[in-house]
Amino acid sequence: MRRISVLALALVALVGLLVPTEVLAQAVAPQPTFSITGIIDSVGTWTQNLSNGDVNFNRNRDHQMYGRTRGRFDIIGEVGQAKGVFGFEIDAYYGQTGFIDSNNGPGCNTSSFGSVTCGATGNGAESSWDLNTDTQGNFQIKWVYVEFPLPLVPFATIARLGAQPFATAANYKLGAYANGDFAGVNLYTTFSSTLKLQLTYVALDENLYGKGSFGPFLNSSIPGTATLQNKCIFNNTATGATTVASAGQCTAQSRGDNWAIIVSPEITFMKTLDIKPMFSTVFINGLTTPAARQSRGGVSGNQGGPFAPMNSVNANGSAGVGGADGAGTGVHEYRHTIGVDARWRSGPWSVDPTILYQFGTQAKWNQGGVASAYGTAGTRQSADIRAWLGDVRASYQWGPVLLSAMTMWTTGQDAKSNPYKSIKYFQPLDTDSAYLADWGTQIMSLGVDYYQITLFSPGSTIGWDKYGRISSGLKASYALTPALTVGGGVTPNWTWSKVDTDAVPVGPNVGLQPNFVCRKTGRNCRPEGESNFLGTEWNVALTYSLAPGLVLDWAFGYLQSDSAMAHRYVFSQYNAGAGTPVRKDIGVQPQAISTARIRFSF
Repeated sequence: MRRISVLALALVALVGLLVPTEVLAQAVAPQPTFSITGIIDSVGTWTQNLSNGDVNFNRNRDHQMYGRTRGRFDIIGEVGQAKGVFGFEIDAYYGQTGFIDSNNGPGCNTSSFGSVTCGATGNGAESSWDLNTDTQGNFQIKWVYVEFPLPLVPFATIARLGAQPFATAANYKLGAYANGDFAGVNLYTTFSSTLKLQLTYVALDENLYGKGSFGPFLNSSIPGTATLQNKCIFNNTATGATTVASAGQCTAQSRGDNWAIIVSPEITFMKTLDIKPMFSTVFINGLTTPAARQSRGGVSGNQGGPFAPMNSVNANGSAGVGGADGAGTGVHEYRHTIGVDARWRSGPWSVDPTILYQFGTQAKWNQGGVASAYGTAGTRQSADIRAWLGDVRASYQWGPVLLSAMTMWTTGQDAKSNPYKSIKYFQPLDTDSAYLADWGTQIMSLGVDYYQITLFSPGSTIGWDKYGRISSGLKASYALTPALTVGGGVTPNWTWSKVDTDAVPVGPNVGLQPNFVCRKTGRNCRPEGESNFLGTEWNVALTYSLAPGLVLDWAFGYLQSDSAMAHRYVFSQYNAGAGTPVRKDIGVQPQAISTARIRFSF
C-alpha cells in the first residue's frame, strides 16, 4: 500500500512537470469582472435675471423655465488589481431649443474663418430632445483610463494613464486649483499609513508637427490648385465648388506643447489632521484652453488676442502685428502655484483651511486699440504674476443640527492697473466651474442645478473678473428624520479691489474692460473703481431620500445684487457707438433661482 502511494505521488509530480506552464497560469489567473455605475438626474429649474447667454448679464430682466436630464455612466472592467474605466455623459433639455437637436449634428460646421450656429441648447447641455427624441451628436466621452499597480518600485504605487479625473491630485477642497478631468499620468505612492505622495502630469495642448502645420497650406489634391502656394483651399461639399480663402480667413492652428505638473504629498497626524502641501508649474506657449487661462479685464485669450496675435486687425483686439501667425508661437507663460490644504476632525468639530500663492511671468503682445486699451501697440511685454487664494471653512455637528461657517478671499487689482504688466488675480489650472459648489450657494456658485451661475462664472474664475473676491457665509441644516434634511444660509460677497462700474463687457468670456472715457465729460481719462459690494445671497434647501438610490434635492437662491455688479449695458466706450449712457446703465437687478432635482444613483 505504501509503495502504491509513493508511485501515485511520483505520477502526479511527473504529470505536473509535463503540463505546460501556461496552462497552470491560466488555472490561477484572476477572471475579468465588470460593473456599471452612474447617476441619472432629472432637473426642473426656474431663474430670473440669471442668464448670461445674451451677454447682457443681469440687466435685461430675463427669465427661464426648463426641464432637462443628465446621464453619467462609468463602465468598469477589472482583472486582478488592474482596472479600466470608460466614462460617458449625455445632457439634454426637454423640448427642441435650436434649429436642430444638437450643437454638433449634421449641418453644423465651424472653421477658422467663421461658424454656423444651428444647435443652441443653453448652458451646460449639448442637445435637446424634441418629439421622438432621436438626437445626434450629444455623446460626451469623459474618462478612458487604465489603473494598475506599478511593478519594480520599492513602494506601493498606483499608476493611472489616460483621460481621468483630477480627484485629490492637487487639493482636498473642491475646485480650489485643479478639478474636473484631464489627459495624462497620475502616480499615487503609499510610503506608510501616514505618508502618501501624488505626482501628476497634465497635457494641455500638443504640437504634433510644428509651427503652421495646419495652415496656411497647399491642397494639391484639388484639381487646379497646384500653383496656389500658402493658401487655404476650402472644398464646399454641398456644391462641389473650390474656394481659395482671402487674406485673414485661414490662420495657423498649431499650438505649443503646453503642460502642467502637480506634486502633492499627504501627511496624516494622530488620525485627526491631514495636511496636503502642493507645488504646481504650468507652461503655456501661445494659445491654450480657457480653463487654464481665463480672459479677464477685457484682455482676450482667444486667437487674435494678445497671446495669439495676427497680421491683420481682428475682432478679439489685435491691432495687427507683423509676422504674427495667429497661433501665438513664442508667447510663453510660466505660472507656479505653491500652498497647503488641510482638514482637521475632532469629535463634532471640523476645520478645512487652504492657502495658495501664485507667481511667475506671462508674456504677451501689447496690441493697443479699443479692446486692449491698457497700452501702446507694437510693443511686447511680460506681466509679473503675484496672487493669493485663501479659503477656511469650519463646521460643528450638534445632534441633528450642522452649523457651518466659511470665508474665502482671492487678490485682485484696481480698475486702472495694466494686466499686460502685472497680474494680481489668482488663476486656477481648472475648476470645472465647481469652486464653492460644495458650500450651498445657488447663484454665486453652481448649486443643485449645476448649469446656472451668475455673470463671469465665479465658480470657474474664483475671483470676480480681475478684481478679486471676498466671500463669507453662515449656514445651518437640520435632519428632521434620517431621510429628510432642511437647511439655509447667507453669503455676502465683495471684490478685493473696487470695480469700474462703467466698464465695457467684452463678450461673454472676455470680461470687463475698464472704461477709458469719462462718463460725464466724454473725454479720455483713467478708469476709477467705484464699488466693492457685489451683493448678498440667501439660500434654502431640502434633501429627501425617496427610496434606496433615489434622492430629491430642492433649493432656492436669491441674490440681492449690489453696485459692484454694474457695468455698461451698451458694448462700447462712451465716445463710440451709442456714446452717452442709456437708462439701462443705471442700477442692477436682483437674481433668483429655484431648482428641483431627482437623482437616481446606481
